[in-house]
Order: sequence, then C-alpha cells, then structure tokens
Amino acid sequence: MKFRQFALCCDCGLAPTRIRQVGLSTDHQLVIHWWCMGCRKAMYVMKDFAECWEDCPTPDDFSVTSVPAENLECHRGDVNFLHRLGIRYPGDGES
Repeated sequence: MKFRQFALCCDCGLAPTRIRQVGLSTDHQLVIHWWCMGCRKAMYVMKDFAECWEDCPTPDDFSVTSVPAENLECHRGDVNFLHRLGIRYPGDGES
C-alpha cells in the first residue's frame, strides 16, 4: 500500500510531535487533533472526504510512502500467543 502524507503544522509553524486523535465529523470530514507544544494550543485540522479523494496518489506517483505488507504468519503467531495467555478479542472463536 502506498500513501501520501499530510503536511501538518500549527499556526506558529511547529509540526506536531504526536497526534492525539483522528476521527470523523458529522458533516463527513476527516478530523486530526493534536496539542501544539510551541504555542500550547489545541489544533484541529479538518479535511473533506471529497477533497481527500481528489488528493489520493496514483499508483505511478513517486512522491508517496510505501507501507510494508502485513505479515499474516507473524500476526497469527501474535494471536496464538495472546490466546495462550487467556486474552481473547471480541469475535475470536473458542479454540
């Protein structure tokens, strides 16, 4: 999977060190929230889904970041380990 990163920064120009929340608004917008350490303000960035769709990179776009494919065998090993500890996720079958 490939993706294009959002350029996030506060009004003071400082980039966030940590994103606090990512969510969806009632009027169909992506909402990203962080706390600016420079000016100590709560920052919210909203982006309309239609605008997100238009900004999606094409498969031939070289300015995107690649995400490694999920290793399913490793994931199964993690799930089995957690099951042996007695930890179950909702929807896990009893095994």
